[in-house]
Amino acid sequence: MTFILTLLASVVPGLLICYFIVKLDKHEKEPIPLLAICFGLGVAIFYAARIGEGFMDDLITPFVERNNLDPNTHFGVLFYSAFIRTALVEELLKLIILLAIPFNLKQFNEPMDGIVYAVMIGMGFAIVENIVYSMPADITLAIVRDFTAVPSHAVFGVILGYYVGLAKFDRANLIKYISIGFFLAVAVHGLYDFFLFQRYDDWLMILATFVLLGGLFFSRKFITHHQEVSPFKNKFPIEPLTKDEEILDSEIVLDQKNKPSDLDQEDNEIISAVLYEMREKQDSGKMKKDEEE
Repeated sequence: MTFILTLLASVVPGLLICYFIVKLDKHEKEPIPLLAICFGLGVAIFYAARIGEGFMDDLITPFVERNNLDPNTHFGVLFYSAFIRTALVEELLKLIILLAIPFNLKQFNEPMDGIVYAVMIGMGFAIVENIVYSMPADITLAIVRDFTAVPSHAVFGVILGYYVGLAKFDRANLIKYISIGFFLAVAVHGLYDFFLFQRYDDWLMILATFVLLGGLFFSRKFITHHQEVSPFKNKFPIEPLTKDEEILDSEIVLDQKNKPSDLDQEDNEIISAVLYEMREKQDSGKMKKDEEE
């Protein structure tokens, strides 16, 4: 029974975050198969990260042993462990997946999608990490991580995805935005881990909570901003024409399935001219009818 409860505590919160981030994608939902692929790849990069972090450990261990250092109190080693060994490796792998899979697909068609896909990758990573650390029966640890490690990976995903979303639709500043998003995610991740890893004083671990709360605050702002700038926000369905509003020229055909994002400036100008002509013909017909009466 304890095993089952621990497994549920390890998995459910991450899945709930996935659900909420998909719900927050208000204007144009992403295909479930692509979301599942990103989630699965997030699971896979956890194991890749362990290999990379093991390699980073091998680089620093001889120095630590030779100088008889405590890795949790020596500032340089602590900084290396938090910012480079952990944050840099994990966020780099998330970025690689984000750019390699969804970034260049047509489904990535609004800035908010960067956040959605990045969080899905992060939750795949966070859930399997929670399972590995908490199983087979440490339910207390699983619950603690549900309120710390799991939401922290969501925050890192929002930060990274926000800037990747900007980069997608501003190719002139593509490298700039991707770099900002990556290094900011690494900085927040590293700072969070720094306070957790340190053993200067136990109370300093509380500062990791403040880093998480600050990240959640800005994550909300980032999500709200991308919701507001979505090209699909003001998309309204075209109502069917009434009998009196039927198109007079049979050669004029408007595709009601076109979305605003599918039309360029020239298309919009043509449609505006056609609609104006239709209105003129309709008004002229009504005037002629009134005169006859």
